[in-house]
Amino acid sequence: MTGWRLGWMVIPEAYVRDVEKLAQNLTLCPSTPAQYGALAAFEPETIALLESRRAEFRRRRDFLAPALEGIGFRITARPEGAFYLYCDSSALAEDSFTLAKDLLEKTGVAATPGLDFGSNEPEKHIRFAYTTGVDRLAEAVERLSRYFGR
Repeated sequence: MTGWRLGWMVIPEAYVRDVEKLAQNLTLCPSTPAQYGALAAFEPETIALLESRRAEFRRRRDFLAPALEGIGFRITARPEGAFYLYCDSSALAEDSFTLAKDLLEKTGVAATPGLDFGSNEPEKHIRFAYTTGVDRLAEAVERLSRYFGR
């Protein structure tokens, strides 16, 4: 249910009332379509579909992560539920913003500079999404390899 912003929390019982008050101030209730969507998300057919999607994203991650590491990017944490890799690019470039711009202009590969994700050394980090098939990811890896002379 990407983008629907519907979920739940597991919290210590002592904090339930405080979190309830916070939640009431953030949103009164999910919309009717979101509620029906949540119900549908727990149907066996939907769960089977979601598990197949999870397997596909794992396959993409498991292809892309070692390929990027082979180029010189460093990945300190493998995602378990996301569809992107947040990489340390400092061995390849001094500034991830400039690097992302160059990669797009010179290779056609889109990446997002760390600047968009916080203040912990953003110039040293870049994010690659794996929201496309392995064949296109392989093409991107080849373009990146040529760019970096690998």
